[in-house]
Amino acid sequence: DYSLNLNQKILDFGGISSQIDYANNLFKQEALKIKMENFEDLNTLYKNFIDLKINDINILQNDLSIKNSEIEVDIKKSQYRNGQSDISDLNDAIMKKNLLEDSKMNLKLSKVIYENDIKKLTSYELNNLSIPSISLISKDIFLEKSTKKLYANLESQVSQNEYKKTKSKYLPALNLTGAVGYQDSTTKKSQDYYNYGASITMPLNYTFSNDIEYSKLVYLQNRKKEELTSIELEKVYDSSIETIKQFENRINLALNDIKLYEELLELNQEEFNAGFKADEDVQTLKNSKEIRKLDIEKYKLNIKKELLYIYFQTI
Repeated sequence: DYSLNLNQKILDFGGISSQIDYANNLFKQEALKIKMENFEDLNTLYKNFIDLKINDINILQNDLSIKNSEIEVDIKKSQYRNGQSDISDLNDAIMKKNLLEDSKMNLKLSKVIYENDIKKLTSYELNNLSIPSISLISKDIFLEKSTKKLYANLESQVSQNEYKKTKSKYLPALNLTGAVGYQDSTTKKSQDYYNYGASITMPLNYTFSNDIEYSKLVYLQNRKKEELTSIELEKVYDSSIETIKQFENRINLALNDIKLYEELLELNQEEFNAGFKADEDVQTLKNSKEIRKLDIEKYKLNIKKELLYIYFQTI
């Protein structure tokens, strides 16, 4: 004797399609999660690289400030010797210089930390790294292509598929049945046989209502989370734009200061040539002007950092 039996579900009120959609959306969600983690690593890499460059500029500015402080200490010493200043003024100038020297050591330590953090994220040498040139993404494109929004949307779809799957488990299912075989008998003639038909099954479960309501609640929570994500992303974008505007305003202020320093330098250079001003005054103004020029470089780097932050949140 032999036989072959078939029992195939052919209709379960959306359960099969929900399972397929669930698997597809879950795969998309996991793939997007990996991409988001890669983007986050890239953003961290370039953020640290820009912070390293800003730190290097801070070191240059610190050196210029120390030079100005040394000039101030020399002036206070001369004034103190000539009785034109008391010891407290000289002490304040010395303490200011010492604080700048201490700050320089902290900046050098920060440089090492930034370099080590960068080396953890890439095998490239620092000299081979460069900051990508990124243009500002419009708000509409940012909201449309935001990885967080896409992930939240997929999370809603996955929970919706799960909700449909749960409902379909407790609905009737139509099955196709069939059997084919050969029967060998001593009492009657041996023969082949076959049969086919259909059956309807209906699961019985006392907790089906709770299961369905729970999966529906998860779906609704994820829908709400998706809406909140959109609101949050608008605030993130607006905050970044405001930050960029603030740095642009600082650039304009620094340019005005540089223009003022240039006017003062021209005036002091003339008076120095005529013997009315000391060389220290001219050098202090030059150092102060250079500090403000370096400020502009820092502000531009901070703008690039903000642009990259926006860029790496989109797909």
